[in-house]
Amino acid sequence: MRGQMRGKRWRAGVGIALLLAGCSGPAAASKPAVNVAYAGSLGPVMDLGVGPAFQKAQGIAYHGRGAGSFGLAREIAAHAIAADVFYSIGTKPIQELGQRPYWAACFASAPLVLAYSPKSPFAPALKAIAQGQRPIQSLFSLMAQPGFKLGRTNPATDPQGQAFYLMVMLAQKIYHLPSDTVARVLGAPNNPHQVLSETSVVTQVQADTIDAASAFLPEAKSRHLPYVPLPPALDFANPSDQALYSQVHQTFPTVGLVTGHALRVCATIPPGAHAATGAKFLAYSLGAAGRPYWTRLGYEWGPPAYAGRHASVPAVVRHALSP
Repeated sequence: MRGQMRGKRWRAGVGIALLLAGCSGPAAASKPAVNVAYAGSLGPVMDLGVGPAFQKAQGIAYHGRGAGSFGLAREIAAHAIAADVFYSIGTKPIQELGQRPYWAACFASAPLVLAYSPKSPFAPALKAIAQGQRPIQSLFSLMAQPGFKLGRTNPATDPQGQAFYLMVMLAQKIYHLPSDTVARVLGAPNNPHQVLSETSVVTQVQADTIDAASAFLPEAKSRHLPYVPLPPALDFANPSDQALYSQVHQTFPTVGLVTGHALRVCATIPPGAHAATGAKFLAYSLGAAGRPYWTRLGYEWGPPAYAGRHASVPAVVRHALSP
């Protein structure tokens, strides 16, 4: 009797499991979705703006994942994560996807700034620099002071981390700062006392656990943090200043030699992606419906530039970027 009861219970359990699998398996799998991988600094515009708006307008579920551009590219190339669209800072991470030939559409830039905590003991001096009451040169002697807690992203995985390091090198050069300025402000490129993940560095400024951190302008604005703007010669956002940026270069661990260059937000559809869905999301983010989410946060929309094999850029993306 007990064996029969156990058999009935087992069969009933299997029946329920199969019923649930039938409800959640193929039906759930058929629900359209788009997987978007993006440089961590783009989190506010993606997760709070474009992503939810696209999901509502198109009925396609949005799944976003942010991290350092180089780190994400390596994960995508290794098939460790799925991505139908990939947004990076610059084209070099896109080239690491292994797509041959590759293509990228570049469309906006965000000036590099120094975000700081209003509760920091250094906040009054940083505010004076931000308002032009003290020269920008004094920022670097301030960051070199003992006790100043600076955060920055990892140059091995994130273009922002590379740009911030190169920015201090360039400041030392053009302002004729003491020859040990870079060493005193930053230390080694992978200094464990400063290097933080791209998604946590600004959060730590908000939490007042560090005094200041590298950031792009939209990050500081979206977190309502005060910031020190950098002059165009140092903000790595202006293609017209490329000749100036290229005067500095540095070898970073696991990356190699990097020469300074203007940083723009670029995007592509990775190999093996759901190309049609990825193109639809990318076009939406660049078109009339998505573009305001970028500009409201401080991204500077510039003429589109195409890298790699231009002919591979989907027509729908080209149309979205047209004036």
